[in-house]
Amino acid sequence: MLLRRILLLLAAALAAPLAHTQAALAPASTAAPDPCSSVPQASFDVATVKPSDAPGGGFALRGTEDTVSASGTVFRMIQFLYDLRDFQITGGPDWVNTANWEITAKVDNPVPNWTDLRSDARFGIQRQRLQAVLAQRLALRCHFETKNLPVYNLVLAKGGLKLKPTPSGTPGKVSMNSHYQGNQSRLEATGFKLDSLVAVISQTLGRTVIDKTGLTGLYDLTLTWTSDSTVGSPASADDSPSSPSIFTALEEQLGLKLESAKGPVKVLVIDHIEKPSEN
Repeated sequence: MLLRRILLLLAAALAAPLAHTQAALAPASTAAPDPCSSVPQASFDVATVKPSDAPGGGFALRGTEDTVSASGTVFRMIQFLYDLRDFQITGGPDWVNTANWEITAKVDNPVPNWTDLRSDARFGIQRQRLQAVLAQRLALRCHFETKNLPVYNLVLAKGGLKLKPTPSGTPGKVSMNSHYQGNQSRLEATGFKLDSLVAVISQTLGRTVIDKTGLTGLYDLTLTWTSDSTVGSPASADDSPSSPSIFTALEEQLGLKLESAKGPVKVLVIDHIEKPSEN
């Protein structure tokens, strides 16, 4: 389950740059404008939303010049559309996180020269279309809040940086295996930005991670850690040499360190949503 969510993040990172994990500092009591109703409202020729018996936990998004198709829970759709981690979404009825749906929508006006567009441009159009479907067919209304919550700061370790800069012109690639040598997870990447690594760590630990390294380049990395030792704090993690926690692995393998702190976390609050009727 966790691997699927992380792979979803990695796919999004390769198609379009992830937004920085650190939210803009704002008073905790201030709510941002409703992002669910302010998205561009596409005009659909046909839009169907129906229950799906597919196994839970996954999410898929597909599109062409005149269609968008998605499958999964509404929770996963919102998480993907607004580039959020699990802990950044709150509110809504139980079915938002448990019921799977199949969505297919055909727009009235196809995008010209679809195949000539960059992948990130096509990706953005698909996101806007699905946002519009959720707003129109499920009456989704939501807003963002900034809360002061526990976070981890990612900093340079005292032993020095162990990341290798990616040679100029090298194409980016990434792979991840959650059962490498038993209970370990392994992330291998070329041309990887630190904000993408931050997103993976954040999803793994269930807490916002803020990049304080100041590193802005592209890097090659291999990171191996024990999956069942990642929840908690550096003090409580299993640091045995044969099964390093993600805290120890980051320091020993990449020269990075996680420090506990408190900071601003962007949270999406579901204010209203209606269960769609089968059609």
